[in-house]
Amino acid sequence: MKGSNTVSRLTLREMVLVAFFAALTVVGAWISFPLPFSPVPITLANLFAVLSGAILGKKRGTLSQLVYLLLGFAGVPVFAGFTSGPGIFAGATGGYLVGYVLAAFIAGVLVEYLPRRLPPVARLSVAFTAAAAAVYLPGIAWLSHVTGLSAPVALVKGLYPFLPGDALKIIVAVVLCRSLMQVPRVWRSMAKEGIVRHAEME
Repeated sequence: MKGSNTVSRLTLREMVLVAFFAALTVVGAWISFPLPFSPVPITLANLFAVLSGAILGKKRGTLSQLVYLLLGFAGVPVFAGFTSGPGIFAGATGGYLVGYVLAAFIAGVLVEYLPRRLPPVARLSVAFTAAAAAVYLPGIAWLSHVTGLSAPVALVKGLYPFLPGDALKIIVAVVLCRSLMQVPRVWRSMAKEGIVRHAEME
């Protein structure tokens, strides 16, 4: 009941932004690069999952990722390789998908509550690093469970190859957020709507 009330209180602009970040996650998933030694592809979806939490806040960011997952569950081909359906969640990458929701929530929480004495770039970097790591918690655990891989092998196939790309994504996310904050008219407009009030960095 509480969740439905939250959705009902969303303004039109907020609903559009939630849908927009869900769509960005779809596009990020479509930009995927399979690895011959791993069932987990490289995608840009986790970048937009993290950004959704930082920009929209923990509630709306999380909602955008839930919308993304619900679309895929319902059969819309929004996942990597234009796949969809409940079977994807039961497969090797299902944990990573759930991790997107966790990443959006953690990014939103940390951007809001990290000490204001930290420089903006440091706050964003810490938040994005923690959020990116959160994708792998359910991801690797589920990968190991589904495939029967031992924990060390699951790390080799499901974590280590992705770390350099994730470091680059964190840098891109920080730059994008800081660039957005440099446009006062846009930032004030979003803050007036209560969308980014939590993320004031200056």
